[in-house]
Amino acid sequence: MTPNESSNTHALTPDAARAGLTGLLARHEAWRANCLNLIASENVLSPAVRAALDSDLIHRYADYTGRDLGARRYRGTRYVVEIEREVERLARQVFRAEYVELRAIAGHLAGAGVLMALCKPGDMVLEIGRDGGGHREAGKFAASELAHLEVRHLPIDADRYNVDPVAAAALIAEVRPRVVILGSSNFVFPHPVREIRAAVNVVPGCYLVYDASHVMGLLAGRRFQDPLGEGADVVFGSTHKTFFGPQGGIVFTNREDLITRISDVVYPGLVTNHHPFRMPALGIALAEMLEFGPAYAEQVIANSQALGEALVAESIPVVTDGSTPPRYSASHTLMLRVADFGTADAMALQLEAAGIITTGGLLPDALGGQGIRVGTQEMTRRGLRQADMARVAGFIAEALRDERPGADIAGDVADFVSDLGPLRFSWAS
Repeated sequence: MTPNESSNTHALTPDAARAGLTGLLARHEAWRANCLNLIASENVLSPAVRAALDSDLIHRYADYTGRDLGARRYRGTRYVVEIEREVERLARQVFRAEYVELRAIAGHLAGAGVLMALCKPGDMVLEIGRDGGGHREAGKFAASELAHLEVRHLPIDADRYNVDPVAAAALIAEVRPRVVILGSSNFVFPHPVREIRAAVNVVPGCYLVYDASHVMGLLAGRRFQDPLGEGADVVFGSTHKTFFGPQGGIVFTNREDLITRISDVVYPGLVTNHHPFRMPALGIALAEMLEFGPAYAEQVIANSQALGEALVAESIPVVTDGSTPPRYSASHTLMLRVADFGTADAMALQLEAAGIITTGGLLPDALGGQGIRVGTQEMTRRGLRQADMARVAGFIAEALRDERPGADIAGDVADFVSDLGPLRFSWAS
C-alpha cells in the first residue's frame, strides 16, 4: 500500500467522483456566465469553432517531420494532411506571411522554439521587463539550467508606456544581442518596430522577433500594426487571446531559412503530438477572421478607448501614450493605475468579489507601480459597444473604491451580462 493509499480514509467511489467533478464544472460555468470577464489573455469561441474541437481527431496522432505536411509518421492521416494544408493556407493569408508553423501547442512554446532556433548558448537577448508588461520569454527560458542565455531588458518610456526607441537603439549597439524581442503582456500601444529594425541592422547576425500573443487577433484584423511589413524577422504568439481560436501557438515569417530552423526545433524538441484536433477549429477561426476580423478589431479598439475615457471620468487613472487628447489604448488592453486604492493583487481580488475578472500587474515606478490590466476583447464579442463602457467603468470604480459590498455589485454585474445577446463576429450570430 502506498503512503497516499494508507492515508486516504475517504476514498471516493467512481460515481461520486464523476458526479462531484461534473457538479464543480457546472458551478464554474454558471459563475463565469454571470461575471464580466476583462482578462486580456482570454476570449470565447464561436459555436462553430467550439463544435469543431469535438471530432474523431481528438483521439489521433499525426506527427510529421520538418516542413513537409505529407511526411506523417502515423498512417490513417490522409484527411488530416488535407485539413492542415488548408489551415496553413488560411494562416498565411490572414497574417500576410510566406511561411507558418502551427504545431506549437501554446504561444510560450512557440516563443521557446524561436529562441532555440536562433540562439546559441551564451547569446544575449533583449526583451521587455516586468515594468513594461513583458512576457519575459527569454528570461523564463533561461531559468532552466539547460538554456544559457544572457538576458537584459529594453528601456521603457513610462510617459508613453512603450519601448524607448532611442535608448533601446543605444543599448542594442552596446551589447550587440543575438535577438531582440518586442511585444508585451500589457500590449497597449504599437511597438516601434521600424525604429528597432534600424538599430538591429547595425548588429550583424541580430534578429528582431515580435511576440504577438496578445494582439494576434488585431493583427489578423489589420487594425494594429504589421510587424513583418515593418521589419520583424519572425512573429510568434498565441491563437486564443484577441485571436478567437482554440488554445495553441503559431509562428510566421517571410524567411524560409528561419522557418526551417524553427520547425526543426518545434518538432521533435518541443512537440511530438501537436494535438491535431485543434486544427479544424483553428481553420474555422481563421475563416471567421477573414470575414469579421476588421470590424471586430475596430470595435475592440473603440471599446478600449471609450472605457479609458469613462474610467477617467470616474476618477480612475489610466495609462496613456502621452498624446493630447489622451489616448488610453490602441489595442484591447487598458492599464489602470491603482496605487491610490491598494496593491494590484488586492484590487484584483476586490474586483473579482464584485463579479469583475481582471489581472493585477506591475507598472513603472513613475506610474505608481501597481496596475490592473483590463481587456475588452471578450466583452466586445459578447456584444458591448462604446455606449456600454460607462456602465462597465461604473462597476469597476465602485469596486475599487469599495463603495458597497462586492456581492451587491456582483448582482448588478450578473443582471448586466444576462442581457447580452448572441456572440458577435461569427456566423453563428
